[in-house]
Amino acid sequence: MSHDGRREVHESGCPDPEGLVRRQVDALNRRDLDGLVAFYAIDAVLEMAAGRPVVGRAAIRRAYERYIREWDDQVTLARVSVSGTTVTAEGIATGRHRALRLNIPGRIPVPLHPYRHAFRASWEIRGGKIRRHRVEYDPEELVRQLLDVDG
Repeated sequence: MSHDGRREVHESGCPDPEGLVRRQVDALNRRDLDGLVAFYAIDAVLEMAAGRPVVGRAAIRRAYERYIREWDDQVTLARVSVSGTTVTAEGIATGRHRALRLNIPGRIPVPLHPYRHAFRASWEIRGGKIRRHRVEYDPEELVRQLLDVDG
């Protein structure tokens, strides 16, 4: 709050950029597709470590529909910080994948093991919406865990 009782708005156009990101992750963990996608600007960009950038809210919705259908995990944020219009965090994702595809036609019938992997993420917030969301992790390590290569 400002000294005159009005709520201050951060330069990102959001009074609480960290809170916005935490609510976005909560919607992801609850598998609330409508709530999740509502956090993104119409022309937002979603960048995942193992894929091409997804551009636009409609395409982001389709990407999350696929994610929710194929991944059963929970995301936990840690070390969250805000600098200007960017929120950054490190975290852990734990869960199982429901339908592994390894660039081979069809689905591969393999036993899927639980995974736990670290990630780094950043969210650029403008006008109270996510404009760019980038997630970085080691996709090779994730595949090793899914296939239990070392076990």
